[in-house]
This record gives sequence, structure tokens and C-alpha cells, in this order.
Amino acid sequence: MELNESTKLQKVRKELLKHAKKHTLHKNVLDTKGHIVFGRGDDESKILFIGEAPGFTENEIGKPFVGRSGKLLEEWVKELEINQKYAIMNVVPIIPLDTEKKIRPPTPEEITYFLPYTMKMVNTINPKVIVLLGKSAARAFGKEEMKVGQSIEYEGKKMFFIYHPAYYLRNGRKGLEDLVNLKKLLKEKN
Repeated sequence: MELNESTKLQKVRKELLKHAKKHTLHKNVLDTKGHIVFGRGDDESKILFIGEAPGFTENEIGKPFVGRSGKLLEEWVKELEINQKYAIMNVVPIIPLDTEKKIRPPTPEEITYFLPYTMKMVNTINPKVIVLLGKSAARAFGKEEMKVGQSIEYEGKKMFFIYHPAYYLRNGRKGLEDLVNLKKLLKEKN
């Protein structure tokens, strides 16, 4: 079932929305007439992609990875030949903007503030594989030292690290060469 409609995630979603409205970042949602972005995909997913925070398109639509980075992520899903259920979420559900209203990475404090809800979502979905998209996602799990293409065991799950799709877009690349180890890992887990 879609994460936003999931009955098993309903309590977590309700708690997250209440918690998010208390954070100073919520002003960005109000100022942009945007959304607190929960997640998308299936609540029975075996693969969970975790990014850092919503961008402008995600803030406007209310779903993660629906802008340019999301298009690249969907290209990765095809390249990885993922034919099973997967889900996508962020460690911070609110667009982080600087004083000039430009997107910035979430701070360690913002990541920590939302961490209990990130963990509740991960534990409720209970995927076999977690794909960390960028350093902010890795920071949430205390795995900043991970290198691109590296996978580790994490609480009985496989965890894989790759740069955020936005990194590849900024550098004129698609990142397909960095998916080789993830492709092998997913074949092992099937």
C-alpha cells in the first residue's frame, strides 16, 4: 500500500506531521505554500531509498523524488532491474532553505530532530536493503564514513551508499557506474 495511505504507517505519519509543525523549518512550508513530505512507494517494500530532504518540486507536490533527482532515481531503478516493491523517503521531511530562500543541506541538528520518525518508518517498512542517497542520509545512521558503492550490515539489513542523484546531475553524470555493487547486492537478496 502507498506510504501516504498505509494503515500500518498511519500513526507514524500523524506523529511526524505533528512533530514537523513544531520545528522552525515548518516556516519554509508555510512561506512556500508547500508540504511536509512523508514518503512514497509501498509499505511492504524490500528496498528503501533514503535521501536528505525535499527540493522545490517535492515541496510543491508533497512527495519525495519527483523532480529532476527523482527522474534520475527512476532511471537507476530501471538500470537495477528492480521489479519488486520499493519505497522512497527523506531523513528530513521539510525543505531546508537558507536566508536567500535557496535549498541547502539539512543540518545535523535537523537530521537528529527527525531521526526518531526516520527510524520508526524504517522499522515499520522493514526493508531488506536500505540505499542511502548522499551524506545527509548516511549521517542519520551514523555512517558518514561509507564510500560510494560500499555496503554493510545494519541491524539485520544490507545498507548501501551512493551519492545523492542531485550530485550526479550537478556534475553532468548519471551515476550508473556507481550502481554496479548495488546491482550485485540486489541479485543476492532476491
